[in-house]
Amino acid sequence: MLNNIIYSVNAVFPLIVLIFFGFCLKQEKLGLFKNPKEFFNQIDRLVFHVALPVYIFNEIANADIQNIFNINLVVYCVSGIIISFLLLLFIVPVFIKNRPSRGAFIQGIYRTNFAILGVPLAGNLFDNGSATAALILPFAVALFNILAVVILTVNSENPGDTQNQNNISGILLGIIKNPLIIAIIIALPFMLLKIQLPEAINKSVNYIANMSTPLALISLGSGIDLKVLKSKVKLSLIASIFKTVICPVIFVIPAILLGFRDAALVVIFVLFAAPTAVSSYIMAKNMKSDYELAGQIIVLTTIICPVTIFAGSFILKSLGFI
Repeated sequence: MLNNIIYSVNAVFPLIVLIFFGFCLKQEKLGLFKNPKEFFNQIDRLVFHVALPVYIFNEIANADIQNIFNINLVVYCVSGIIISFLLLLFIVPVFIKNRPSRGAFIQGIYRTNFAILGVPLAGNLFDNGSATAALILPFAVALFNILAVVILTVNSENPGDTQNQNNISGILLGIIKNPLIIAIIIALPFMLLKIQLPEAINKSVNYIANMSTPLALISLGSGIDLKVLKSKVKLSLIASIFKTVICPVIFVIPAILLGFRDAALVVIFVLFAAPTAVSSYIMAKNMKSDYELAGQIIVLTTIICPVTIFAGSFILKSLGFI
């Protein structure tokens, strides 16, 4: 029992510390930065456009595909995302009549922050976890974005708006130009052909890759704004409970029954238990959805998820599944 608690603490606590550190750093009372919001916006850009793509490239390029690639895992994760989306698509309209709120609510549940938090967390929970998660990443990122375009367009203030249609084409182009997708495409030949970078370049890549997780988590913490939690608390709380508790249970139990274990099960758990993607707020705002609700769901899931991930990892470890 004690060993399992220590295991879960070692996996989750460092992430909580960095998220809390980021939350503290942005406080204007400290006076560390003239404009904390602008500073962390720049950190976000550095992480998304440089550090995280290099991290993903490094994980995939150095991965042993024979040991970690699992077509059954890919099919299960993709199917899980689609099934959760379709269930929400049919169930949520019964309870939420307002179109913009409905779109933001659905996106907040099925879409996770898998790239920034999920991949490093999978690495903390199990050996080869990061590499296995990185191979799932292109499918998850593309699917999350495509489904978001669909649900936010259908549930916008004006579904027939030509500006929305322009947003769709722009977002689909953005998926193709996504730095994470580009990093994955570049890394694939290195992995498949076992190409090794020169030692000097490899060390430089490792330095940049190693700074991605701390910066991403600090930036994630800086984005927590407790003042946002003032309106629509009921909807955002319901969505957050579904996201952090119900979704992991729904998809982890069948995964166990189907025989997924170790790194594969960790990836499934993290994929469905991670907090809502930060980019869902930007997309909701640009596509005339309820961006306030989207922002509240991000804040609440980010606050709740360390507790639920700790509990989930402890249970899975105690039962011998990871």
